[in-house]
Amino acid sequence: MHTLERIYPLKMDERLAADQATLDLHMQRYEFASDSLAGSRVLDMACGCGYGSALLAERHPDKQITGIDIDPEAIAYAQAHYQRPNLRYQCANAETFAASEGFDSIVSLETIEHLPDPVRLIENLTRLLAQGGRIIASVPTTPTLDGNPHHLHDFSPASFARLFRRHGLRPHERFEQIQRWEFSGLFKKPEKKEARQHRSEGVGNAVLAYYRSHPLYLFRRLWSILRYGPSNRYLTCRFSAD
Repeated sequence: MHTLERIYPLKMDERLAADQATLDLHMQRYEFASDSLAGSRVLDMACGCGYGSALLAERHPDKQITGIDIDPEAIAYAQAHYQRPNLRYQCANAETFAASEGFDSIVSLETIEHLPDPVRLIENLTRLLAQGGRIIASVPTTPTLDGNPHHLHDFSPASFARLFRRHGLRPHERFEQIQRWEFSGLFKKPEKKEARQHRSEGVGNAVLAYYRSHPLYLFRRLWSILRYGPSNRYLTCRFSAD
């Protein structure tokens, strides 16, 4: 039930170490976000199946957490498996979701790169933000378009910060992560799911196909490898006006 883009921890095969490592990265971002929260009303935008929202709710029983995701199946799963007394879920579009009262903290992890218009998302997040509130957000900062068909944009730390700066929000605490590539099975496509070694198995085939239609992107990938080595990098920041 988990894919290249979504992980359902309760359905995950514990024998797949690479998948566990990816889940750990996601949980570490939520732990950083948990330590950065302020106020009593918290929004988790694009919460997926709810495991991160549940972490926030468990660590902050004094806060009301709202988890939003556009996928009704993910929301149904979250309500069935990750419900907490101070946590509610709602199926809604991140770009158009509205609330009658502002949120003191908004968490949106690995969301921005998925949407056609990141500027529109940030505009909505700032509309939802209470006076003096903060946004904790993350993006990959190495190329991903070649390896992940769900990603629509690449970001650098500078371009990430610019999205928020136009709204008077500046990056404060930063959390950087490095994920080394998993090479085993990169160009393999197993016949059965049970034969899969990890969630990114077979991605290499899609990467080669991407370069055939976007040949200049290969230079961006080579530059990234020369600078950072064979790894993916992620940046999570707390943005606020103070």
